[in-house]
Amino acid sequence: MKSLDVRKYNMLVRVRDFGAARADLFPPGSLGARTFGQIGTIVDRLNASATSESSGRRATREGVVSRAEARTALRRGLEVIRRTAWGVALDAPDVLGKLRMPDGQNDHELATTARHVADAVAPLSQAFVEHGLPASFVADLQAAIAAFERTISEGAFAREIYAGARADITAAFDLAFDTLRRLDAIVENRVGGDPGALAAWRVARQVGRTPKRGGGPAPAAESSTPGAGTGSEPPAEPPSATA
Repeated sequence: MKSLDVRKYNMLVRVRDFGAARADLFPPGSLGARTFGQIGTIVDRLNASATSESSGRRATREGVVSRAEARTALRRGLEVIRRTAWGVALDAPDVLGKLRMPDGQNDHELATTARHVADAVAPLSQAFVEHGLPASFVADLQAAIAAFERTISEGAFAREIYAGARADITAAFDLAFDTLRRLDAIVENRVGGDPGALAAWRVARQVGRTPKRGGGPAPAAESSTPGAGTGSEPPAEPPSATA
């Protein structure tokens, strides 16, 4: 999660725990108890989404490295075949025209060219072997193509997981803050006669402070509770996936 998301998550955990600690004020079946239960469900949902987000982000980063390595290996294989083709061309002049290498960095073009090269050299494989390439060179090239295309697919899937998790986190927070509007009214009415409980609620409802860069003073604490104080909030741990 992003830093603001973590602060929002921490606030929701405190809100959930506030309700659990004062269950006598919100008896089972009451609107207050059901609304606190909804907050707890959202916290669980955010935990799951944070795990998916972290997994997708990690897989995306790892995929970039894997894709670069697979791209390098494929280009190296093509270059070896192309270099060998100059010797083969003494007996089969047309072969060089079939082995044009891609000029740019387009991955789709690279994979397409590699497949074309594999098809073109297969009928002449014996000549390439006689010039020093291993007997498996065509199969090796096809394997390199498959590995490269697999990294492309895996990278796309990882990005989809990350994007989906981010969208669900946003939706969960939207639902949470809509739910908190109802909970604010319920709690203020139920604990309004208890200054200590009311103060604890308002501290729990604070999202937190956003420090300025350069060591300047932090702005006033964010809170969607009218009249909430700006005192320090107790620490709360974010989901493990965001550590």
